Amino acid sequence: MIFKKVKKVMIDQDLTVTRLAEITGYKRCHISNVINGRMESQRAKKVIALALRRDCDELWGNQFGAE
Repeated sequence: MIFKKVKKVMIDQDLTVTRLAEITGYKRCHISNVINGRMESQRAKKVIALALRRDCDELWGNQFGAE
């Protein structure tokens, strides 16, 4: 379950979904949907990874290797 990796990093950095939304400029519901796998948005995933100071592959797997 990929969302657990993202949530663990958020917990480690003491970040809420609301705060992550503020940092990224996305709406809270959009961030939540992407993290929980209800919405596919490679751009949002990249922005989330950047905000969490992590590599996209670390958080989301190898789906970014083709780009």
